Amino acid sequence: MTQKIVIKLGGNILKNLHPDFFAQCAQLKEQGFSIIIVHGGGSMISDWAQKIGKDAQFMNGYRVTDQEMLTIAEMVLAGTVNKQIVSKLASIGLTAIGLSGIDLKLIEAKQQNTQLGYVGEVTKVNISALHTILEQGWVPVVASLGVGTNESHYNINADEVASAIAQALNASHLIMVSDVDGIYIKTSSERKMLHKATPSLVEYYIQTGEISGGMIPKARSSIKALQHAVQEVWIVNGTKPLPFDEELFVGTRLHQEVSDRVTLS
Repeated sequence: MTQKIVIKLGGNILKNLHPDFFAQCAQLKEQGFSIIIVHGGGSMISDWAQKIGKDAQFMNGYRVTDQEMLTIAEMVLAGTVNKQIVSKLASIGLTAIGLSGIDLKLIEAKQQNTQLGYVGEVTKVNISALHTILEQGWVPVVASLGVGTNESHYNINADEVASAIAQALNASHLIMVSDVDGIYIKTSSERKMLHKATPSLVEYYIQTGEISGGMIPKARSSIKALQHAVQEVWIVNGTKPLPFDEELFVGTRLHQEVSDRVTLS
C-alpha cells in the first residue's frame, strides 16, 4: 500500500517558503509517496479584514469568525491561497487539484462553540473522495474550510484539518510546516525548543502553560494524529528545507515512545 504524507502549510509561512519546498514535494512523489497538502491563510485573512476596517480577534489560538469574517476566509483560503499553491505545484510538473473542505463534502464539521462564531471542528472526512484523487496520481490541495448541516460553512483551524485527514487516511507522517523551528517550552528563565517528545509530555506542557497561544491547537492536533496510527508528526520551519536527513533534523518530532524522555536545546 502506498504510504501517505500529509503536509500542512501555515498561513504565515506561505510567502517565505524555502525555494526547494515544492521540489522536495516532487521528490516525495517520485519516491512513491502520496502527498496531501492542507493549508491555512491566517495572515492574509487578517490583512484583508484590515483593508475593510475589521479587526482580527483571537481566543485560545482560534480566530473569532462572524459571518463577515467567514466570507473573507472563504475568499482568501479557497480562492487566492489555494490557487497559488496549485500553481506552484504545477510549475514543477505535479498535477494538483485545489479544493476546500466544502467541495465534495470533503470535511464535515460542526460549530466548535458559540463564542468563536463560525469556527468548526471536524466531524468526518470524505475518505472515498480523497482516495479517488490520490488514485489518479494527483496532489490534493485542501483549504481549511468545512461544511455542516443546513449548508452552513465553517472556518477550521488548518492544523486540525490536516490531523483529521492524516488520521482518516492512516498517513505515515504528518508534517506541520510553519514559521517557527518547532514547539518551544517556556521555562522560568528562557525558551527552549522541544526536539522529541511523546503525546503525554506535550499535554503536560499545555496543562502547565509552558505551551500556549497558537501552538496549543497545533500540539493537540499532533497528539490526536499520533493516537490514530500516524507514525510521526514533525513540526518544522518552512523557511528551511524539509529535514529528511536524520542527522540534520531541525524541528520538533513527536511520536509514541515507551519512555517519556524529552530533549531540549
